[in-house]
Amino acid sequence: MSSEKRTETDIEITKLGWSEFGNIVMDMAKKIKEEYNPSVVIGIGRSGLIPASILVKQLRTSEFYTIIMSLYSEGKPPHRLGKEPSVLFDNVGKLTGKKVLIVDDFARTGDTLKNVITRIFKNEAKEVKSAVVGLRQDSPYKPDFIGTNFEGCLIFPWDSTQ
Repeated sequence: MSSEKRTETDIEITKLGWSEFGNIVMDMAKKIKEEYNPSVVIGIGRSGLIPASILVKQLRTSEFYTIIMSLYSEGKPPHRLGKEPSVLFDNVGKLTGKKVLIVDDFARTGDTLKNVITRIFKNEAKEVKSAVVGLRQDSPYKPDFIGTNFEGCLIFPWDSTQ
């Protein structure tokens, strides 16, 4: 991981390369399999679908669903778009009695994850845990599985043009 400060905003930027990203997600997969082993993975789109897809393969889960939420802009650093996340797409099937893992790329406030967790429990899931590749250190929400901690802004390999 490389870090730099941008003087115009004085925000620390942390860049993940593809190799680092892959190692983080594979380490997460091992820990999740040992400690939880879900039967369902739900990826939060759009960027949470990338680690979620890898976790589905590594965990050998039988079900994979998508919820696309909008709370932050696509820019870097992202800007909050509203008070609550809005649902743009949801293809979640029946979850009665199932162990569910919700996956996102990062958590800044945890508002998106909390919103999805509430939706999933309303869908009668037996147990729900959350996982993020990156957790901002000042986040009030702590997911169950965290790949890495960061300050400021996290840039994923698919965000970088260099």
